[in-house]
Amino acid sequence: MASDDDHITGPTVAIVLAGGGSTRMGGVDKTRLPVAGATALERVLRTAPADHLIVVGPEQDDAAGLQERHGARFVREDPPGSGPLAALARGVEEAQRLLTEHEPPVEEHAPAAAGARILLLGGDMPLLRTETLESLRDHDPSGTRVVALEADGRTQFLCAAWPLARLRAALDAVAGPGGDWADLSLRRLYADLGSDELVARPAVGMEGADMDTPEDLDQVRRSAGPRIAVAQVRISEDVEENLQTLRRAVAEATMRGARVLLLPEATLTPFGTDLREAAGQHHPRFEALVEQLAAQHDLVIVAGTFTPADGDRVHNTVIARGPGVRADYRKIHLFDAYGARESQTVAPGSELVTIEVDGTPLGIATCYDVRFPEQFTALARRGAQAILLPIAWAEGPAKSEQLRLLLRARALDSTCAILAADQAPDPHYRGHAPRGIGESAVISPLGQVRAELGREEGMLVVDLDLAEIAQARLELPVLEHGRAAAAALEERPSPSA
Repeated sequence: MASDDDHITGPTVAIVLAGGGSTRMGGVDKTRLPVAGATALERVLRTAPADHLIVVGPEQDDAAGLQERHGARFVREDPPGSGPLAALARGVEEAQRLLTEHEPPVEEHAPAAAGARILLLGGDMPLLRTETLESLRDHDPSGTRVVALEADGRTQFLCAAWPLARLRAALDAVAGPGGDWADLSLRRLYADLGSDELVARPAVGMEGADMDTPEDLDQVRRSAGPRIAVAQVRISEDVEENLQTLRRAVAEATMRGARVLLLPEATLTPFGTDLREAAGQHHPRFEALVEQLAAQHDLVIVAGTFTPADGDRVHNTVIARGPGVRADYRKIHLFDAYGARESQTVAPGSELVTIEVDGTPLGIATCYDVRFPEQFTALARRGAQAILLPIAWAEGPAKSEQLRLLLRARALDSTCAILAADQAPDPHYRGHAPRGIGESAVISPLGQVRAELGREEGMLVVDLDLAEIAQARLELPVLEHGRAAAAALEERPSPSA
C-alpha cells in the first residue's frame, strides 16, 4: 500500500476569477467593491495560501498595487467576456507556463507541474479564511480528488482545490467542438467528476458568501470585522531595541493589510527590570511613537506598557491608539501566584475597557485576567465581539497547557473571539520574571484554536467574521442564560439566621 510519502506534492497556484461588471450589481465590478477597508479582490488575494497568484480579468487602476503587494499576475480570457470556463482555461494555461518557468521538477524526470494544485477562487468572496483554504488544499494528500467549500447546502464552484492534472482533463472533457469553452458554465466542469472525486468541506460563518446581489453585499459588509494582526515579539531589556521592534511589527502588520495590531504585555520593557523608571522616563516616548505610527499607517495599535501609579508602584497598562481610538486599560487582576508578587510593584486598575474599530467593539484584558471568567463575560455584555489579550506568560510546569485551556474556556464563556499576543521567550534568559512562552493564538467564539504560534517570533493575521460570532451566540446563548441566572440569584431571599 502506498503511503502519503509516495505521493508527489507540488506547488499551489491560486487562480482567481475576477470577470468585470455584474448585471445584477448594476454593471459594477463586484470584485472591486470595498469591504472592511479593502476591495473584495484584495481580500481574496491576501488570504490565498499559494505559491503563485493569477487573476483572470481586466486590469484596473489597482492592478499595479495588487501586483506589488501580492505578486498577482493578471491575464485575460480569450476572447474577453467569453465566460467563466474560458477564463479558467486561460488561468490554467498561464499556471502551466508559470510553473514551467519558476518551479523545478519535484522528482527527477517529472515535469515541473507534477503534483501541482490549483486553488480555484472567486474574486467576489471577501470573507474566505486562510485556514479554510489550507484545509481544502491539504485535505487529500493523494492529489486525486477535488475538495470544495460547501455553504448553505451547495457546492461553491469558485472555492475549491483541484489537482492540476485533473482540472486540465476536466476542461478538455467539456470543451466545445472548436476546442474552446465560450459561454460554458462551471457546473459543466463539476458534472464531469465521479461521485468519489468530489469532497465537500463545510463553511464557517459567512466565509462562503459571494456578492451576487446588493443584498449579498450588504450582508457581507455587516459580517466583515476588522483585520487584526497578533504580533509575537521578543522584548529586550534595552528600550531602544523595543522601539525598533515596534516599528518592525507595524511595518509587517501594515504590509499584511491589518487594521489593528496587537502586541504583548510589557512591550515597553520586560518584567524583572525597573518598571518605575520605565514608566517615568520611557513610557512617554513609547506612547508618542505608538501614536505617530498609528496615524502614519491608519492603524489601531494595542500594546502593553507601564504608567506611573501611587507611591513607588506603576500601572500595568495597555494603550490603544489609532484613528478615532484612544483608551488605556489598567490590569485589574495582578499576578500574585506561583511565587510571584506583581502587586509589590504594580497597582491594580478597576475599570473594564472596550474600544470600537470601524464599528466593531473589542474588549481588552491582560494576561492574569484570563483566569477570571466574569471579566470576559462582562466585556461581552458590553458589546465586545472579540477580546484582545496581551500577555507575558510565565514559564512553569503545565503552564502551556493551562494557557491554551484558559484561552479556549474564556472564548466559550463569552462567545467572543480571543486573540492573545504573548512575548517570544529569550532562550538565554535565566531569571524568574514572566517573559512569555510564545504560543500566541486566535480562538474562535466556540473555543476552537484557529491559529497559533510556537516559541519563536511571528505574526498571526485574522479577519473577524462577525456573523460567526452572532451564530455562536445563537447556538450557545450563555450570555443570555447567565444574565437570567444572575438576576434570579439576586432576587432569591437570604437564608434566615
